This record gives sequence, structure tokens and C-alpha cells, in this order.
Amino acid sequence: MIRVIVLSIFLMSSTGSFAQLAVQKVFGQKMDLPESSDIGTQVLRMGESFLGTPYVAGTLEGNPTERLVCKFDGLDCTTLVESSVALAVAKTENPTYEGFKNELTKLRYRDGVIDGYPSRLHYVLDWMYENEKRGRLEDITAKVGGIPYKKEINFMSNHANLYPSMAETAVWEKVREQEGLINAREHSYIPKSGIQKAEPMLHDGDIVAFTSSVEGLDVNHMGIISKVGSRAYLIHASLTGKKVIMTSVPLAEYVASVPKHTGMIVARLNDI
Repeated sequence: MIRVIVLSIFLMSSTGSFAQLAVQKVFGQKMDLPESSDIGTQVLRMGESFLGTPYVAGTLEGNPTERLVCKFDGLDCTTLVESSVALAVAKTENPTYEGFKNELTKLRYRDGVIDGYPSRLHYVLDWMYENEKRGRLEDITAKVGGIPYKKEINFMSNHANLYPSMAETAVWEKVREQEGLINAREHSYIPKSGIQKAEPMLHDGDIVAFTSSVEGLDVNHMGIISKVGSRAYLIHASLTGKKVIMTSVPLAEYVASVPKHTGMIVARLNDI
């Protein structure tokens, strides 16, 4: 029995080590992509490098304790964006795997510190606010035609049954507190009807997120902009497409085709 247990532990450890080595190998390949002095162009190149990668939902969930997840062989919309940005920053500032993980941690966690489930920036509005505060990006929504976005954000606390980690009262209370802070801030969005007018003002590598008709939820989905002339297209991890794709139609037409998208918010990356 002891030998079986030891063997099982060894196999699990070996599997984890091989997976880590595979991620680091892919990271090295990403660092070999052409370099650009423009952070937006670099983000777009990293996003394009994931085209065809399978869509996998909930890639950050299900761990018994909160930890940094680095995964390149299956992405959801959030991890596509975060991975592309962290890779672009690493390529520009510190092209090591540790540099990548450091930026990914700063992007994903409040103050860049992993301290349990509530430390992750679950809401995109909060994600943008915290990363703007540290200078990594600018929320340019108001500059490209945005109007006030007035909505009570409380989806997670009102649907705690969807999030196993929120079964603990202390975790639920912390998330509820964070929702209150989000609701105390002012936000902007561009309604569906204004997106085509905004498209010429968007740049390669801009991050867009789509505001939601779902009660209590800030956004449904996010992705990376790729410009073709004056029109903007979206690179995103598509649930319906089952992989990372670029939309076959421009942004305004894509958003119009999704009933639960009410509009969008836009962030532009900075070099810091």
C-alpha cells in the first residue's frame, strides 16, 4: 500500500512537472515572435499567436487554494487577454518566464498579491480600475464616445452557489464589499448604436469588454482589437467557435449579433 501511495505521488508530481515544462517551452516560442516598440502591437501579436487554441471554460476555477494558473493550451476570454498582455509586457520588459508570471500576477490580483479567492479581480470593471491605477492601462471609453454606465454590480454575491469558493461566509462578505467599491465608482460604456462610430478611434491591441444585459453582471466577454483599415475586428476565445478566433465581421456587427451584449468598454495599454 505504501509503495502504491508513493508511486501515485510520484506520478502526480511528474505530471505537474511535465505540464510546467510544456508551458515554459511555449513561453520561449512566444518570446521568439517579432518585437515591436508599441505595446498594443505586441499584445495583438501575442493574441494572434493563440489563434486556433481550444476554448476551455473556467480555467482559473476549481483549485482548493488560490494560486497563479499559467495555461497556454486552453483559454477562456479572460485568460486569453491576460496571457497576451503579460506575454507582451515580458517580451518588452523582462523576457523570462518569471517576468511573465510576475506581470500575470499583477494583472490578475489586487495589488499583485495572491491572498485567497477574493484577491483575484473577478469583475472586469474592477480589473480595469486596478490596472489603470498602477499605470498598465487607461480606460479610454469616455474618450471614444462613451456615456455613463449606471448599473448595480452584484452578480457574484447574488449567485454565490455558482462559485464554490464563496461557500465560506468570510469570502462572500469580502466579495460583497468589493462589489460595493465598484458601485461607488463612475463608469462609462459605448452603447451598441455607437460602436461603429468608435471603431476608427480604436488601435491594434486595445482591450474591449462587452457590457451585459444580465442583472448584476458588468460584462459578458472580452477580447483584443485587430484593425483592418478603419474597421475593428475582435480576437477572442469563442465559446461558440470552441477556439480562439478573429471575428469574420467588424466589431459593431459582431456586438449587434449577440443579444446579451449591450455595448462595450475599452482599455489601452501603456508602457510603464
